[in-house]
Amino acid sequence: MVKYLVIIGIVFGIILLISVGFVFWLNSSSPTYVWKKLNKNNMNSSFVFNENSKTRLAINSDKLMSLASTVKIVVALEYAYQVKEDVIDPNEQIKLSELEVFYVPNLDGGAHKIWLDYMKETDQIKDESVSLREVARGMMAVSSNANTEYLMGKLGIENIEKRMSTLGIVAHTPLYYFTSALFIPFEIKKSEYPNESMKDIKDEIIHKMRVMEDEEWIKLATHIHDTLEKEADYKSNANITEWWDADFDRYFSDAFIKSTTSEYAKIMAMINDEKFPAVAQKELEYVLGMTMENEANQEWLKRAGKKGGSTLYILTDALFAEDIVDNKYELVIFFNDLKWYEAFKLMKSLNEFELKLLSDKLYRDELINK
Repeated sequence: MVKYLVIIGIVFGIILLISVGFVFWLNSSSPTYVWKKLNKNNMNSSFVFNENSKTRLAINSDKLMSLASTVKIVVALEYAYQVKEDVIDPNEQIKLSELEVFYVPNLDGGAHKIWLDYMKETDQIKDESVSLREVARGMMAVSSNANTEYLMGKLGIENIEKRMSTLGIVAHTPLYYFTSALFIPFEIKKSEYPNESMKDIKDEIIHKMRVMEDEEWIKLATHIHDTLEKEADYKSNANITEWWDADFDRYFSDAFIKSTTSEYAKIMAMINDEKFPAVAQKELEYVLGMTMENEANQEWLKRAGKKGGSTLYILTDALFAEDIVDNKYELVIFFNDLKWYEAFKLMKSLNEFELKLLSDKLYRDELINK
């Protein structure tokens, strides 16, 4: 009996040590882990690193991959151009209630609430309104999906896509209202399975979404966007938090808007090289520029901006930077089809990897030589 108890104790001890070790590993930052994931021979990662207008590293750079919130960069581009063209006024006051229409609690990582709290702390809310410029910055700095959905409607998705085409961004799947699209399962259930529970017909709904043509998907997302504006009780009727689960999250991650690291590196280079009209350039650098509010970054960077995105299965990031001795860098990195622990570990490690690559010449040359 004592022998068995000792064996059980040893087994539990080993399990405990492994668990503690795994938790420690998971929560520690490791640039090496990022590089290993990039350099692994698979098609689930993509990377471009430019230094002074020269591509120094490129891995699967022309592969279409899900963008997550990094797609908001092209929305910011159109916002900046419409300011320059006097189509919109960046100082226009936007009612918070107009943004609230598109806010879906628990499905944005708390981003919209973080932005609202920041607006309150910095005293930028006047008469329950904020400036359009701050709406755009909230879309980029904290990744508010509600702000994004509002801006896509105000700017016009067709205008965003025309601008992309004009700027030579071609390797890109069609845009759509991606917050509104989250309600597509509810619309399918409502029209085709009104008497069934979402749980019982989940597999049928996911199958129907898989076989949808792009045009039908976009049309349905647009219909939901318009309905959210017109029907105050639509969100409560849909009750998305009751039925949303990991299967839907996985599907929407896989089906999300796609592009390549090569295309987004091109955009970052245009911003870095100040290729846009002066007014548009100023707006872009403001909405992308929260990086420069960090005092540590101000010690070695002259200019910088970035936008990342993530789901449980996706991690993406795009940045530009110019250091105090005039070196310019662009870095774009996409990971798709991640396991939960891979996504968590990469999120813990990505910032240190990027910082090391941009600021440590020996490390940069080592990776390039490899």
